[in-house]
Amino acid sequence: MPLKNPEQHWQNYRTVINGNMASCTVNLDIFEQFTSDKYNKIVQVSLPYEGDENTLPTLDEHHRVVKELFKILVQISALPELLYAGHIFTEGYLKLYFYCDETTALFDVLDQFKDDIEEITVQEDPNWDTYFDFLLPSPLEMKLNMTEEILSMLLQNGRDLADTYLVEHTFHFAEEPQMFQFMEEVNLSDLSYNTISYSSAPMIFEDEEDNEGVYIVKIEQEMTLDNEDIFRYVEQFERLAEKFSGEYVGWESDTISQGKVN
Repeated sequence: MPLKNPEQHWQNYRTVINGNMASCTVNLDIFEQFTSDKYNKIVQVSLPYEGDENTLPTLDEHHRVVKELFKILVQISALPELLYAGHIFTEGYLKLYFYCDETTALFDVLDQFKDDIEEITVQEDPNWDTYFDFLLPSPLEMKLNMTEEILSMLLQNGRDLADTYLVEHTFHFAEEPQMFQFMEEVNLSDLSYNTISYSSAPMIFEDEEDNEGVYIVKIEQEMTLDNEDIFRYVEQFERLAEKFSGEYVGWESDTISQGKVN
């Protein structure tokens, strides 16, 4: 976990990097601070840990390395002209990312932790490619992470994922032809679904900045949620909507068949 300022916003998500599982935490607030005039260097600090079969830290190692993370962040929090972008657990390393222009003060702090740090690298990154293209989650990663959170919430509320659920997927399209092309592709594919419906005219949402409206497609499926199928469908629908310049908004569900509870 990061050193969290209650006024800051963080995003935690899991993804795959170089074929290995990765647990990521990114600082969303620095998004607004991007400028080509400042913070042109990215500093990566790597702390090794003993990983499990997925290259993520074991429970004991996670506790140990997070303590070191907090110690580093407490010391660094007092430094001016430094942005903490986030960190990643993967491939046996906790990797911290900082943006700055002058590294001397940062290196002085990190020198106190030289027994725990294996490597420090510095690169020019005036366009913040590391932040925008690597640290920030993609729309698909966000939806997969949200799917994990929904399933976890269902379990916490005592729901049985082996029950049959009616899952409704929602899609938005700016243009009607792309919407029909998308639906034709779905019909011709091997995707399993119960019903597919669409709006005959663009729908306008009051809270949207542009009021041009979007065409809406909804696909309903009946499935259990105790396997990887929902994740597979989320990935397929994300890529399929993108193919036709649409947006896969996400899914919601309701239980339609419950198993017997003893």
